[in-house]
Amino acid sequence: MKYTVLKWEKLLLWLIPPILRKKTHFDWLDVLLTPLHTIYEEILYKMQHTGQVIYLEKVLNDTYNPTKIYNPNLSTEQKRLEELIYIDESVKPALQYVYLHKEYYEPDGTLMIPQLKVFKHEEYKNRNNKPVYLAHRTDYTTIAYANFRVFIPQSLIANKTIVIDPNKDESVQSEAIKVANIEYHNLLNFYKLAGKSYESYSYSSGKII
Repeated sequence: MKYTVLKWEKLLLWLIPPILRKKTHFDWLDVLLTPLHTIYEEILYKMQHTGQVIYLEKVLNDTYNPTKIYNPNLSTEQKRLEELIYIDESVKPALQYVYLHKEYYEPDGTLMIPQLKVFKHEEYKNRNNKPVYLAHRTDYTTIAYANFRVFIPQSLIANKTIVIDPNKDESVQSEAIKVANIEYHNLLNFYKLAGKSYESYSYSSGKII
């Protein structure tokens, strides 16, 4: 038995003097106790969850995807197949260095001429590309990168469980969407670590972006 689980009806019955244990009196006190019961459950739920990815994913799915069973051990591909809300790291270009041909040697001493292809930032967003992206100074001074990305199944947007800005084209899965649900942002801002930022994306099926 968990010590945090309270049997409210039994507790109330114990606290009522025997002479006053009548159904009408009990029902009236039970109604008065309901707000305290609700507050207790809400606070207990918040205390049991943190800003860790698995807990944040669980909270999001508990709130907006209650018909699905969240399993933190699933891979990203499995979460997409199960149409779960999941979190992934942000795509931020890493610093790359350009070497002269005479500086590029293999361990056996042979000179190698690298085939270098430079991709634009928009092309780098697609994880299926494996480019050598040369980050420019503007990539770190003019572009604000989110710390993590929240992926929302298209089915939750289609049934209006999660509402997005109608000015955004949700069919473009490579671009962030703007969620209109205030509760969604309040929930994320409550659990996420201070100073962390996020972007939201929709997905249906197919390749991971």
